[in-house]
Amino acid sequence: MPIDPISWAIIIGSFFAGAAVGYFWDEIQEWASQMLGYILDAVNTAIEVTSDAIVYLVKEGGRVYQTMEVFVRNVRTGSTRLESRKQEIPRSKVPDDINAQLEAKMKLKLMQQAT
Repeated sequence: MPIDPISWAIIIGSFFAGAAVGYFWDEIQEWASQMLGYILDAVNTAIEVTSDAIVYLVKEGGRVYQTMEVFVRNVRTGSTRLESRKQEIPRSKVPDDINAQLEAKMKLKLMQQAT
């Protein structure tokens, strides 16, 4: 059974592609190494470290918020920024001792504002 023209084209094309890759292999390796370097540099700028989280409760009016702050430093540039997240929590989930502190501070603030 003879080989059809499409199969011959694939075989001949594969031969020439293989020969071209072999001939340009050093340039292909150099290009791939350079691209890998660019990719690693791009990933490297995104590497950051964080400090321990600082968590505290804030009472605004009748609402209680849990606020978390973290300092973030970019490993490559050394720049530092503050990231914070604020989330409202129901009063029933505030511990009793913290709730008592908040109530006392709220009364003190109200007394200061009245004078």
